[in-house]
Amino acid sequence: IIILSLLFLQFNVFAKGEENLSGEYFSIAEGYAELKKYEKAIEFYKKAIKYQEYANAAHYNLGRMYALLKRWDDAIAEFKPLYEAEPQNQKILIAYAYSLSANEQLDQAQNLYQQIYEANPNSPTHAFNYVRILIASKQYESAKEMLASLAEKFIEDEERKTIKTLQERIEKLIDPLKDEKKKEEEKESKEDES
Repeated sequence: IIILSLLFLQFNVFAKGEENLSGEYFSIAEGYAELKKYEKAIEFYKKAIKYQEYANAAHYNLGRMYALLKRWDDAIAEFKPLYEAEPQNQKILIAYAYSLSANEQLDQAQNLYQQIYEANPNSPTHAFNYVRILIASKQYESAKEMLASLAEKFIEDEERKTIKTLQERIEKLIDPLKDEKKKEEEKESKEDES
């Protein structure tokens, strides 16, 4: 059905000529995106951008397609102007922060994840993403402090499990030989008991 819809929309585009086709281009791009044909979706989002009516949405979705293709520089190039125009837009902010972190631009990503968390302090997802970027930035003490405060705030089982997993990850990163030392100590104590 989706393929037939795409064919119909493409036929409509050719039948209309070069009038305002932004809606059709955008719809075709959306169809290709649903089919996970990201390169084709990119082609039609670029056509939709030419028309002001769909420009912002097309830029955002272009960024998404680039991100799905792990073309981080291209994704950032699409998200950055959108973020600069609307720095409070959470959807854009999150996409931009994620692209920056995936592209290892951790300082910029950390600032954005902090903004996201501060705007949504009761969201475990945003809180844990902020902790993750602190860990990726090797700011282990800040991450530990943050997790300690979150342990008081987020008390659901799944949230506690995430906090514990993140705490263990920090400990392994701080002292990667800790597990081996612990195993050796246990082995020595068993030998001493024998």
